[in-house]
Amino acid sequence: MCEHLQAVHKMEIRNLICNMPPRMGKSTIFSVLFPAWCWVIEPGLRFLYVAYSDILSVRDSIGCRRLIANEWYQKLWGNKFSILRNVDNQHRFDNDKYGYRLSTSVHGTVTGQGGDIICFDDPNNIETVHSTIVREGVNDFFDFTLSSRYTREHLLRRLVPMQRTHISDLTGHILSRNDPSWIFLCLPMEYEKSRRLMTIPLPMSNGKIWTDPRTKEGELLCPNYVDAEGLKRIKFNHRNDSYTISAQLQQRPSPAEGGILKAEWYQPWTTPYYPEFEYILQSWDTALTTGEMSCYSACTTWGVFKHPETGLKNIMLLSLFKEKIEYPDLRKIAIRLANNYEDVYMDDPIYSHKPPHLILVEEKVNGYCILQDLMRAHLPVMGFNPNKYGNKISRCRIISYLIENGLVWLPTEAPYFKHYNEDSQLLLEASINFPEDRSGRPTNDIIDSLSQAFLWLIARGWLSSKDDPIVESEINWNNFENQYGNVYRYKRQI
Repeated sequence: MCEHLQAVHKMEIRNLICNMPPRMGKSTIFSVLFPAWCWVIEPGLRFLYVAYSDILSVRDSIGCRRLIANEWYQKLWGNKFSILRNVDNQHRFDNDKYGYRLSTSVHGTVTGQGGDIICFDDPNNIETVHSTIVREGVNDFFDFTLSSRYTREHLLRRLVPMQRTHISDLTGHILSRNDPSWIFLCLPMEYEKSRRLMTIPLPMSNGKIWTDPRTKEGELLCPNYVDAEGLKRIKFNHRNDSYTISAQLQQRPSPAEGGILKAEWYQPWTTPYYPEFEYILQSWDTALTTGEMSCYSACTTWGVFKHPETGLKNIMLLSLFKEKIEYPDLRKIAIRLANNYEDVYMDDPIYSHKPPHLILVEEKVNGYCILQDLMRAHLPVMGFNPNKYGNKISRCRIISYLIENGLVWLPTEAPYFKHYNEDSQLLLEASINFPEDRSGRPTNDIIDSLSQAFLWLIARGWLSSKDDPIVESEINWNNFENQYGNVYRYKRQI
């Protein structure tokens, strides 16, 4: 935290989010120590601190003021500046170098006030964050009120230290905009290899990109503060509630095992050789705009194979694509994926030939254009109407039993095949967050693509188990041929 704040002071970082568990020194470092340290170097800096309650804002203001008044501090740096007697209270104190530290709350007034460094410390109250009105009120306050509360724009830096409390809290709101100026420092209580964090090169690390130094799965953030036994007590005090533990301790406001779709249901494919696929199915969920609030275009490709032990048809993820792209680029990538389902990187095309047997495109306004263009290109494409299966959540619930019964496999990373590869991790993240993600991240789009593919396979009779519900009678392939003359059936193995 201190290294990243030093980069903030040097303006190597202009916007910083720090997510970490409660009671780990976050507010002390950001709100008490940081302004006092900055004034040793640059006493003219102006700070605006905001919290969700006035009590917390005043608490840290008093802590910072006491530190500056401390005999140790004054002995070392008392000659740098002096606190003005006429502006020295719980909410604001100024120094004789035109610097000040101003404190307020979400419900306080900041009219006519500003800062060079604005810190929104723990903006979401855990007791009210699940209220959509309150949560969106905090986000609006950040967007429309704090956004103009700077004193000198060229010096403006913003800090958001907080614990995660909801998928659409202020961190989720900021990250959903994909603004590259925000540096994301996330420090979960227990280390997760699949979420290992990297930020930027820092002055204290000899120009190397900062990376979470932990290497062991489950390694604690700071055992001197919270050891293994202490963590057990904390989890017990939280009633071992997976959502609370995932959000407040792991900074992942959705339990790892997910809601409708649980991570433990997916099967890892841990051998270097794929099975013999009987059918390759590609599924598109498209969007035509790339605005801040628009959806992603997502495409998943699946291989159907017969499990040698159970004799049941299983399905494996072969590739995943997701981007916010305009229609011309969407059309290009759709044709590329139709020729090679592994060709998912827009700037790094693959020229080998691995086509799917069939391409499903959701029949909606966004999908009709790509559906028609792929048909004109004489590709095996078919429209899919999801509405008869209900809304997004209903469709996901219909197909969830396939994942729960262990019929869905996700590839792992070579050469050791111990951890899921990048596509698998994206799918897992989308699964465990669904349907809570209302912040614009790609969760719904990926799951829509998945459920569309699975519903089609179920309806055609490709996937079954002892608990297989009847969705509808098996689809007659001839009907598809009559409706879509360019759709053809052939067998291929890879």
